[in-house]
Amino acid sequence: MRLPDWLRHPIFWVRQHDVFYLTALSVVVGVLAGCGALAFRFGIGWISQQWVGAPGWGAVLYEIPWYIFLLAPLCGGLLVGCINTWWLEPDAIKIVPGVMEALALHGGKIRLRKAAGETVSNMVALGSGASMGREAPTVALGAAIASLLGQALRMNEQQMRVLIGCGVAAAIAASFNAPIAGALFALEVILTDYTIATFSPIVLAAVIATVITRATVGNFPAFVVPHFFMDSYLQIPSYLLLGVLCGLLAALMIFLLPRVRGAFERHVPNTLIRPAVAGVMLGLLALLVPELMSMGYGTVSALLNRSFVPHLLGMSVPLIPFLLLLLPMKLTTSLICAGGGFGTGLIGPSLFLGTTAGALFGAVVHGLFPQLTGDYGSYALIGAGAMMAAALQAPVSTILMLFELSGEYRIMVPLMTACVGASLVKLAFGRDSIFTEILSSRGIETRWGMERAWLRSVPVTSIPWRAVPKVPADARLSALKREYVASGKGCVQVVDEKGLMIGIVTFHDLKEWLLDSALDEVVVASEVANRNVKVVSEDASLLDAISVLDREEFEQMPVVAADEPRRVLGMLSRNAVFSTYHKLIVQHGEVALKA
Repeated sequence: MRLPDWLRHPIFWVRQHDVFYLTALSVVVGVLAGCGALAFRFGIGWISQQWVGAPGWGAVLYEIPWYIFLLAPLCGGLLVGCINTWWLEPDAIKIVPGVMEALALHGGKIRLRKAAGETVSNMVALGSGASMGREAPTVALGAAIASLLGQALRMNEQQMRVLIGCGVAAAIAASFNAPIAGALFALEVILTDYTIATFSPIVLAAVIATVITRATVGNFPAFVVPHFFMDSYLQIPSYLLLGVLCGLLAALMIFLLPRVRGAFERHVPNTLIRPAVAGVMLGLLALLVPELMSMGYGTVSALLNRSFVPHLLGMSVPLIPFLLLLLPMKLTTSLICAGGGFGTGLIGPSLFLGTTAGALFGAVVHGLFPQLTGDYGSYALIGAGAMMAAALQAPVSTILMLFELSGEYRIMVPLMTACVGASLVKLAFGRDSIFTEILSSRGIETRWGMERAWLRSVPVTSIPWRAVPKVPADARLSALKREYVASGKGCVQVVDEKGLMIGIVTFHDLKEWLLDSALDEVVVASEVANRNVKVVSEDASLLDAISVLDREEFEQMPVVAADEPRRVLGMLSRNAVFSTYHKLIVQHGEVALKA
């Protein structure tokens, strides 16, 4: 069916202008990702309802029969194990690291089977009490929705990156009901690209998802944050110290994560039961401290609002001893669940740990210096931000998220102080975040993902190359010398009777024969040719060409046919490759400025 001209021409114009095309698609992604985030949230609530009679564990923690603490994670873990083993690839990188891997290595392509399996697996785990968070799986779901849409529309790699950024922004915005945080998270963590061309569609997707969330569940933030008070600027050093401690805690978590994962792989090699083992370990610890079960958002809100009433074995206990117990146990259970594959979202646990560490620190310093420090709720809020900034290596989006949730400008100075302190301390122990740790262990580099996307989008055929003179394999050395000098190309191709390359002769290969004419009619070209020639296929990208030139110390290399690796199409010089690279960088900068 042919569209009418009045409709066809505007659509064609929009598709010809990436910024407008992606901005239009960002609305679709915002709607789909926002609805997906809500469906994921309601799915977790429905599974929780089957176990504890409520859409969340937090409200009924002390009313749940003891055996549910063991039965729910055991059964949920077995189901998750089945999904991870039979539906997903057990060793595949999942959730946010999986999204980053797709962007770094696969052009942003995420398979439907993988996306659906991860979503169901995490929904079951969180509904069954896994001590994890829903934010990271929601991010992966939003990214997968955007990726599948981009694949359906046959978008190129750069467009796919922006569209996935829209999905990530929409997912975070829907999770926290905070559009600014969603947009900045996508730009800072996933894309690491702040051009207007990427900013506009990502912001719009975050806004659309937030509108859908507020229309469905109400205009309520993910956490009820109290008014923030700072009695004196003399408190700033205490907030800096809190940031340092949160940075150390984040470094410890990232240090332990691969070791716990490795311990599970060694001692529980069967991926079918591994999540169930992790679930039972969680349940046993939760019998002592029920707050360890599930996402723990109720505990976070209570600590922020100074309304938390600690209980241990049915008895009321002092706050500080309880938090001293809760903090290491939450770290332990989150690592157990992550290492055992019983849920994969560590954004929520980072928030919980930061809140707990902040509340503990605040309770201690307020007890020591009541006239100089505020209550523990203020420190809990700052601790949450500091821990997330360090663990996610995303201080900008974390600062703006807490500012957006609290609506308090007074939070900015202590929050920025703590986040900077935490990020610097974490940086001293390594650059990896909770997302990039597993990628680094497998040799996957994500920091230059956008640049790699540009390089992969440029085919080798677009780089100027020159023809290569050829001589037959049985040509005498004298003929080879004449052809080399006459061509002025700096190399000669030696071919067989079918015209296929045997090797290449450069000045380096020929120099020892130049002054000795006695062998001109004795030696043949095939004896002089270098047969260990690195080539690049005609269907390769600029990134492939640069990778070969980086590994080898030569000035040119042959471009060969995709269907016949010995048929040389032309010669690619190092100068031509890097000249194209520099032009690409300049053009990208100009496009970003114009956009």
